[in-house]
Amino acid sequence: MYDVVIVGGGAAGFYAAIHIAEDRPDLKIAILERGKEVLNKVKVSGGGRCNVTHAEFNPKELASNYPRGEKELLGPFHNYATGDTIHFFEKRGITLKIEEDGRMFPISDSSQTIVDCFTSEARRLGIETIKICTVTGLEFVTTKSEDYWKIATSNKSINTKRLLLCTGSNTKIWNLLTELGHTIVPPVPSLFTFNIKDNRINNIPGLSTYAEVSVLDNKKHFRDNLTMQDEVLSSEGPLLITHWGMSDPAILKLSAWGARLLESYNYQFKIKVNWVPNIILMDYWNCS
Repeated sequence: MYDVVIVGGGAAGFYAAIHIAEDRPDLKIAILERGKEVLNKVKVSGGGRCNVTHAEFNPKELASNYPRGEKELLGPFHNYATGDTIHFFEKRGITLKIEEDGRMFPISDSSQTIVDCFTSEARRLGIETIKICTVTGLEFVTTKSEDYWKIATSNKSINTKRLLLCTGSNTKIWNLLTELGHTIVPPVPSLFTFNIKDNRINNIPGLSTYAEVSVLDNKKHFRDNLTMQDEVLSSEGPLLITHWGMSDPAILKLSAWGARLLESYNYQFKIKVNWVPNIILMDYWNCS
């Protein structure tokens, strides 16, 4: 019997496990990971550098940057926010640096620094990591002596007094939660890059610049005399030309804030790119 089992061996799972173990060293804690390795997404985040947090220290302003859940996050951010995250890593000998756009990375510019921090802390605190362990069922058991969670996995059954799910977009876990009586809001893609087939960028993948990008009203998708009023969403920041289109924060912010809007467009829409935000120098691009 475990005291706490955390399903999901990603950043959230390890961060939660470490905090719980530090606060309650008497607890028996385990992390279940369905893959052969843990923290895979951390390794590739931020282009392999791992953008750990953002240099916004006002909880209200920090919450306002979340497309969904701003109101719900305001309270938690007053209890734990950017400064606490920075302190967490500094306490473990990892200094973070702030870049011009506010993103914060380890000074090593390597995501492996963060991966090593999480795994070494888990070992130090006695947190058990169980890999290749896919959760297939969840059952809350009530007996005369105690209540606990019974977790069915691909190789054995695990019992725990407390259960924490850090599984992100794992639809199988969503289905298990639905079976337990929870309601899942139908998800749509978010934080995705834009697929653009255009000869103007075919030969320049890897080019990075700062730009302002706007999504245009899909009802006026094919109009030539587009105006500022036709913009339904805009952002600015680093923009990267890729072999399939465009990426980086300027694009990812649009796909985050416009997740449901772009889904309603069936992901066929036009964007406007201002390559020099302080000067009017714009191009139009079809995304699909």
